Amino acid sequence: MTATHRLWLSVFALAGIAAAAGALGAGAAGDKGNVVIDPPIGSGKILLSEDFEATPGGEIPRGFNKTGAVAVVDDVAHSGKKSLRMEAATNGARRITLKGDVLAALGGEHWGRLYFKVKLPVPQPQGSGNFPVIHSTLVAGSAQSPLFKDPIEVRVLDTVLGPKGTFQYIYNVQPRKRPEFAKGSHYNYKYSDDWTLAEWYVDSATQTYRLFINGEEVKDASFSKGAGNFEKAEIPEVFESLSFGWNNYQKADPGFVAWIDDIALSKERIGDRGINDSPKKP
Repeated sequence: MTATHRLWLSVFALAGIAAAAGALGAGAAGDKGNVVIDPPIGSGKILLSEDFEATPGGEIPRGFNKTGAVAVVDDVAHSGKKSLRMEAATNGARRITLKGDVLAALGGEHWGRLYFKVKLPVPQPQGSGNFPVIHSTLVAGSAQSPLFKDPIEVRVLDTVLGPKGTFQYIYNVQPRKRPEFAKGSHYNYKYSDDWTLAEWYVDSATQTYRLFINGEEVKDASFSKGAGNFEKAEIPEVFESLSFGWNNYQKADPGFVAWIDDIALSKERIGDRGINDSPKKP
């Protein structure tokens, strides 16, 4: 059993069962609560738009590095003819990673958007204890903690699958040498083989995180701590990298197969803007 798995088992034993739905808390100390105003779709520049149409099958887009079994395919797509497919694996990362000028331009505040779908049926948690889980990350950024100045991974699109076939969305931060922490929704979601629209927002200046799924905010995972309140948030001033794909930390036989399409990053909310336009590159 991994250290991550032991952490999640202890968290869910205390919070998940007691709350019936297994949520990771409705708000931490100092949390100002959920933002209730939905921002409009912006009209500003999309700093990254990746629809995979210009990438040959079996490869990954220029400007990205790959980890694990991940490549562009031409038999499944949200728009156009191509998407990024993550192959089945017991655990570990299958993802592409971006570094460079785009992330510098985004700074400490950005909106992200992608569509994802998952092959059904999905693996079920096999761990011991009353609440076995499979924790999977779709989008994560490497950065320096604004609080402790140490390396962290900030997981802005993250899920935890429970033993009843439902999962929660979480905001999760994994330091290299400190315990991880998270804020999560109830277990109200099921993986789908239809395309799901995921949008996230981070703002270092106000330590704000927001998550929208198919246009609806996941309010129990979102938060706004306020300027300088880094505890249980640690949203960085700039990301050193952003990774897109699938990374599950617990054993998941026979493995998740998933697809991602129409990734976009901007300083404003993107929604479905830019889809079916000509490919835009960083």
